[in-house]
Amino acid sequence: MSSGKEQQSQAEFAAALDELWRAVLRATGRGVPGGETELTLSQFNMLSALGEGRSKVTEVAAAADVAPPTATRALRALEHRGFVERRRNAGSDGRHVTVVLTAEGRNVLAEKTAWVKARQRQIFESLTEAQRRTAAQTLRAIADDIHEL
Repeated sequence: MSSGKEQQSQAEFAAALDELWRAVLRATGRGVPGGETELTLSQFNMLSALGEGRSKVTEVAAAADVAPPTATRALRALEHRGFVERRRNAGSDGRHVTVVLTAEGRNVLAEKTAWVKARQRQIFESLTEAQRRTAAQTLRAIADDIHEL
C-alpha cells in the first residue's frame, strides 16, 4: 500500500501532467508566432518532418508521427498554400507521391524554426540548474509513455 506522501506526490504529478497535456493541446491548434505567415503547430511539424529533401508521404507521416491519411490531408493543405509540391513518381501506378518544400515553404519553415528555437532557449534559461539536469530525460520519458496512450 502506498504511503500518504507517495499518494500526494502522485496526485501532484498527475495534476502537472494534466496541465502539460492541456498546454500542448492548446498550442497544437494555435499558430506558431514569428514572421508574417500563419502556420499551426501541426503544419509546422509537417514542414519540419519534410525537411530539405524529397520524401514519400509515408516517410513524412512517420517522421511527423501521424497516420498517412492525416499526412496526406495536411500536405494537400500545405500544397494549396504553396509551401510544398507533391509529385507523382514516374513509372509508378500513380499512387506513389513524393513531396518537396517549395522556396516559399523553405522560407516559412526557416522563419518558424528560428522562433521555435528562440522560445526553446527562453524556456531552458528560465529553468534552474537542477531542473535543466533532469528536464530532457524526464520529458523524453513522459513523451514515450504518452505515445503509448
